[in-house]
Amino acid sequence: MTNKDLILAYFNCYEIGDRNRLQSLLDEDFQFSSPHDPMLTKEDYFRKCWPFHKKATAYHIDTFLEDKNSIFVIYTCTTDDENKFENAEYFQIENAKIKKVRVFYGTLN
Repeated sequence: MTNKDLILAYFNCYEIGDRNRLQSLLDEDFQFSSPHDPMLTKEDYFRKCWPFHKKATAYHIDTFLEDKNSIFVIYTCTTDDENKFENAEYFQIENAKIKKVRVFYGTLN
């Protein structure tokens, strides 16, 4: 699996609600950070962030930039009530697993 395939699989897990597959994509020492959730552990990530999979119906990657061990994406997410929002995420990859995710978001004008 390429790093790009890994990240696409990550988003697909949210679309189809596959927590087991998502867990297999994440490093044991996985960390997640966003403006509202700095430095979550893997356990905290699943407790706080995973429930959103029930609302997310589709992710469209608008920008995909990668180097050897990291990927930056800008995407549009569509929710079950047809609302859309845009986020940016920076993924660090180690040993074919997602080691860290940093999410950047704000309001759209």
